[in-house]
Amino acid sequence: MPPANSTDQLVQFESFIRVPEIFFTMIGVARYGEPRRTLQAHLKQLLFWSSCANTGFCLIIEHIYFVKAAGNFTNFLQLTALAPCMGFTALSFVKIMTIQLNGTKLTDMLHRLEALFPKSAALQERYGVFQYNRESEVVMKSFSILYMTLIWMFNLLPLVSMVAGYCADGTWHKQLPYFMWYWYDWHEPGYFEVTFLHQNWGGFVSAVFYLSTDLMFCAIVLLVCLQFDIVAYRLKHARPGDQQELHECVRIHQAVIELCSELEHMFSPSLLVNFLSSSVIICLVGFQATAGITPADLFKFVLFLVSSLVQVFLLCYYGNKLIVASSQIPYSAFEGQWIGASVAYQRSLLFVMLRSTTVQKLTALKFSIVSLASYSKILSTSFSYFTLLKAIYEPNEKNVK
Repeated sequence: MPPANSTDQLVQFESFIRVPEIFFTMIGVARYGEPRRTLQAHLKQLLFWSSCANTGFCLIIEHIYFVKAAGNFTNFLQLTALAPCMGFTALSFVKIMTIQLNGTKLTDMLHRLEALFPKSAALQERYGVFQYNRESEVVMKSFSILYMTLIWMFNLLPLVSMVAGYCADGTWHKQLPYFMWYWYDWHEPGYFEVTFLHQNWGGFVSAVFYLSTDLMFCAIVLLVCLQFDIVAYRLKHARPGDQQELHECVRIHQAVIELCSELEHMFSPSLLVNFLSSSVIICLVGFQATAGITPADLFKFVLFLVSSLVQVFLLCYYGNKLIVASSQIPYSAFEGQWIGASVAYQRSLLFVMLRSTTVQKLTALKFSIVSLASYSKILSTSFSYFTLLKAIYEPNEKNVK
C-alpha cells in the first residue's frame, strides 16, 4: 500500500474541472491553462463558432416550424413537443455565451482557486479534500451519463424506428429527430442524410453547451465551499492569541468572498433565464409524458423530464451548499480557543464574526436566491402550468374527436 504522502494519493486541482473541460474540448472552448494563440486554439475556435452557427440555424427553423404550425389544434402535441426542445436550445446558447464572454474572468478565477487549493496530502486529509473530490466525480459523471443518454435517445430513436419499420415491411419510413421547417424536400436521397446529420449535430452541441456550463458552475461552487470549510476549520482550531493565523484566515475569507461576488456577477443572468424557462420546460415535458404518446416517445420524454428536474436541482443544491458553507464561519470562530487570548486578538476575532454574518449566496439577478427553497417554487410553478395546460387540452381534444 503506498504511503499517505505519495503523490498518487494527492487530489489534483484539475480533477475538479476535468469533466466539464472534456466537454469544452468537444465544442472547441479553450481549456484552463491552455495557450490561446496557437494553431490548435484557432482550429478550436473555428469548431466552436461553426457549432454555434449550426445550432443557431436549428433554433431559427424550429421557430419557423412552430409559427407555421401554431393555431391548428391538430398540431398541439407537436407544438408542445417542439417547445421544450426550443427552450432547451435557447437556454444552452445563453449558458455557453456566459462562459465565452467571461472566459478571461473565469480563467483568472480558476487560477486564484488553484492558488488557495491544499497541495499536500496532510492538508488534504485534514480539510476533507478527498470527500469533496469523490462528491465531484460522482455528481459530474452521473449527470454527464444522464444528459448524454438523453440527447442520443432523442437523436437516434428515429433511426431505430426506421430500421424496425424496414425489417417489418421492407420500406424506409424516413423520420427526423426534431420538428424543423425546411424549404426543400428532405425525404429525397442525399438531402435526408445531410439533414439528419445536421439535426444530430445541433442536438448534441446544445446538450454539451448545457452540460459543460452547469458542470463548471458546480465545480467552482464546490471549490469555493471547500475554502469556506478550510477557513472554518482553521478558526476553530487556531491556537489562542495566534494573530498570524487569524490574519491568514481573514485573507482567505476575503479572497473567497470576492470570488463569490464575481461568480454571482458572471452566472446571475443565465441563472435567471434558467429558472424562468425551467418551469415552462418541465411543465411541457411533463404534459408530453402524460398525453398518450407512443411508448418510445413516452420513454424519451420521461427521460427529458428527469434530466430537467435533476439539472435544476443540481444548481439549487450547490447554491444551497454555498449558503450553508459560508454561514458556518461565525459559529466556528465562536467555538475556537479565544478564551484567555489577548484583548486585541478577541477584538479581531469579533470583527471576523461580524463580517461573516453576511451569508454568501447566488441569485438569479436578485429576483430569487439559488437554494433548495427556489427548487420547491420552480416545481410548484411547473405543476400550476401543467394543470392549466391539461385543463385547456382535454376539452379541445374531445371536440376535435
